Amino acid sequence: MTAIRQLLPGEEKRITPLIREAFDVHIAANYSAQGVIEFYRYIELAAIARRMLENHEIFIALTGQEITGIIELRNHQHISLLFVKNAYKGTGIGKTLLWHAVDRMRTGGSTQITVNSSPNSTGFYASQGFVSLGEEEEEHGIRSLSMKLDLKG
Repeated sequence: MTAIRQLLPGEEKRITPLIREAFDVHIAANYSAQGVIEFYRYIELAAIARRMLENHEIFIALTGQEITGIIELRNHQHISLLFVKNAYKGTGIGKTLLWHAVDRMRTGGSTQITVNSSPNSTGFYASQGFVSLGEEEEEHGIRSLSMKLDLKG
């Protein structure tokens, strides 16, 4: 059984290995060296802690005591990170985290959720109702496709 809860201050070090492992296996090869460095900066412990004090929330999926996935939300309207531990891919943890976040953002008054999806995750988001907002872009070596999910109705 998977439980979802908010990441507590000081627990940042528990999620960075999961994020880095999943990124290194599934995404890094599609980024330039600059993009990999930019991403690693984004997931530094101090950067995560700073975002948690500002306008970000992080939720974790727990299978027993093991953290098996994370999702980071910004301003109750944008998904900043969504990663599942490699050994748990395909088990529904990503979907569970996503819909927990959707419920959280809807409760916070959001009518639309956005994500800048890595190219290899666009199929997942599309399968959950997200639609593309344009063409793939690259900024600081990070490739992404802007997508949105309308919550109206």
